[in-house]
Amino acid sequence: MLVIDTFLFYIFFASAVLIYGDGMISVTEKSLSKESLAINIIESLSCVSATIALTFLIAHFLLSPLGIADLYPLVALLIFVAVGVFFEMIVQVTARKSGADFAFPYLVILLSLSEGSDIVGCLITGVAALTSYYALVPILRALNERNAMIKNNDAFKQRLRSFMCMVVLIFALYSLNISWLNVVSGK
Repeated sequence: MLVIDTFLFYIFFASAVLIYGDGMISVTEKSLSKESLAINIIESLSCVSATIALTFLIAHFLLSPLGIADLYPLVALLIFVAVGVFFEMIVQVTARKSGADFAFPYLVILLSLSEGSDIVGCLITGVAALTSYYALVPILRALNERNAMIKNNDAFKQRLRSFMCMVVLIFALYSLNISWLNVVSGK
């Protein structure tokens, strides 16, 4: 039950896109076809999962005993670059497309390593954060396209409207969380 709770928490209530998503508006403006999006999802999930597992093991068995566990972001970066290049080469050879994305997967790796207490918790947190991102990208992209249709629209107003839409989504998801709490507690 703890696995499902953690997964749902990081998909809906602590969505990495909505909580840390102020800079994610520009990411959602990328136009990806459905095929490119599917390739990007598979590559990101594989790369992030492998990086989380390797970094957790190195941090747990090597960095912690040496007393330098605070260096895990640097180790995660080095492992992420190596694993990312490997998976990017596989995608380039098989699909002949580039699915490279750096900023958000690396931030998901750091989030999951700092939030998880064991390797399973870290992996669940990382997969849930990426799932929330890829589930919300089409919604945020549709909102951005809708905002772009408004006349006399400058870039600041468009980003402000997109930010406000993200705020409304956060409130909607948090109110759902509170509603479920009331139902479970029997009130």
